[in-house]
Amino acid sequence: MSQQQNKSHSIKRKLVNNISAVISVILFTIFLTVDISVDTWVEDQFNQSLTNKANYLKTLVEDDNGNVEFDFAGEFMSEYEQTQASEFYQLWHGEAIFERSDSLDLFPGANLPFLDMPINESKIIDIDLPNGHDGRALISHFIAQKGDRSTTGLDVFNRMTLAIAAPTDELNKVLIIIDVVFILTCIFGVFGVRYLVTRIVNKGLFPLNNLNEQIKILDITGVAQTIESDIKVEELEPIRNELNKFITVNQKLYSSEKRLTNDIAHELKTPIAELISLSEVALRYPNDKRISDTYTSDVLNISQRMKIIVNNLLLLQRSSSSAIELNKQNIILKHLTKQVIEELAFKHLNISERITNMLNDKLTIFADEFSLNTILCNLIDNALFYGITDQAITIDATESEHSVTISISNKIDRPLSDEELSAIFDPLYQLDSSRTNNQRHGLGLSIVLSLCNLNGFKVNAQNNKSNTLTFNLTLPIK
Repeated sequence: MSQQQNKSHSIKRKLVNNISAVISVILFTIFLTVDISVDTWVEDQFNQSLTNKANYLKTLVEDDNGNVEFDFAGEFMSEYEQTQASEFYQLWHGEAIFERSDSLDLFPGANLPFLDMPINESKIIDIDLPNGHDGRALISHFIAQKGDRSTTGLDVFNRMTLAIAAPTDELNKVLIIIDVVFILTCIFGVFGVRYLVTRIVNKGLFPLNNLNEQIKILDITGVAQTIESDIKVEELEPIRNELNKFITVNQKLYSSEKRLTNDIAHELKTPIAELISLSEVALRYPNDKRISDTYTSDVLNISQRMKIIVNNLLLLQRSSSSAIELNKQNIILKHLTKQVIEELAFKHLNISERITNMLNDKLTIFADEFSLNTILCNLIDNALFYGITDQAITIDATESEHSVTISISNKIDRPLSDEELSAIFDPLYQLDSSRTNNQRHGLGLSIVLSLCNLNGFKVNAQNNKSNTLTFNLTLPIK
């Protein structure tokens, strides 16, 4: 057997893993969406800040009769002063540098990027700032607005290009913080989900664990027990009901096994005691002719009785374990019944006078001959032994569309009680009046029931009027 087949599977572990995985994927998707949205919003805010500053600086550029003026006051935008040197701007008139921020003057050889693009277009790109930091630049191409005193024709334009740059260090820090928060939230979320799912699954599986604990303390060898539950769980009720049925059946089987063991010991105890007694007497009085003349025959008779008991027990075991191979064939019931009567003639000398065979000569059944012969032999022998000796035993049959019912009836001294009728097929069960007979062991009807179950027959016993006991054997028609 492979290692995978030997591996134990856990419903709880599988539920916890699957539910945790599904919820974790959903949470991860939600957190990832939020993280991307927040990152995008932060970047948009940064870009919008660049755009707002660029638009403000463009309003400071004025075309005064062809002369471009840039009215910038550093005290209002100190980030472009030399003391800060954190943000930069550069202005071109056409393609010539027109103005640079004071912060950019700290790096004489450095210039912000210039891009050739259509009028009124702008573009944001990532760059390395003159101070060596990572940054982002907005480059915009526009027309200088004409002043109120400008008399220059409307067809004359001054093309300007503005580039402003700002460091992205703080932006990157914010994005990193957001990502770290996202990762930590995901990790704690997964563990939190698993903890909650485990608690919920444990609570949901409590009835199943409770059922398992009740099964552990069951003892079918003691008093009758069943599994009871104060909490009715819809999914577990069918299992509990079937377990209770199984427990009840096994308790009955255990009780039957104990009784059967006691009865077997009782049946074998008597002949064994007789053998021991005969042997002890023969050893004590070896020269007593009365003992020696009958010793051999007595031992043989006792041994034969033990053999009958053992053979019947073996037949009962074979029929109960389906060890008998069925060989079905067409059987004329009346012929088989006559054969059984002939086999029983050595035990019952007046059998032909006592039995009335009312079976139809042409009534045929498809069944296993050995099983049917054994069943009829035991039923007829039982009727002959327990029936009133001067009363007839009737064998009759009733046909229906799908079955044939054979009835074997005999007169008895008194009707059997319901308890006796239900126990009559139990192994080694005997009525009190018959237990003293050495030839009856209470196994015949048990063998009948086992063979009927093996072949799909039905058998029952019932009291009829005038103290008549009837055994009904129902056989299916092929």
